[in-house]
Amino acid sequence: MTTTQYHDIFKQVEGLLLRYAPQQVPIQDDTNLINDLGFDSLKVMDMLNEVEDVFDITYPLNDLASLHTVRDFVLQIQKIIENS
Repeated sequence: MTTTQYHDIFKQVEGLLLRYAPQQVPIQDDTNLINDLGFDSLKVMDMLNEVEDVFDITYPLNDLASLHTVRDFVLQIQKIIENS
């Protein structure tokens, strides 16, 4: 994992989060998707569909349970990209 790849993915995820988040707050690595951004399960699924399209990946629904912060999300996306 390189910092550049992480940063590039973070910037794209940040843009998606800002569009989908019911609560507009600054997006940082430790921003919590539920508590800070106010995501509910429907918003998560809508955003996840777009993430799959943007990054041309399939995000495993089983991984949603470990998804808490923006960092978690970006690292999972990065791992999927690297393993595909």
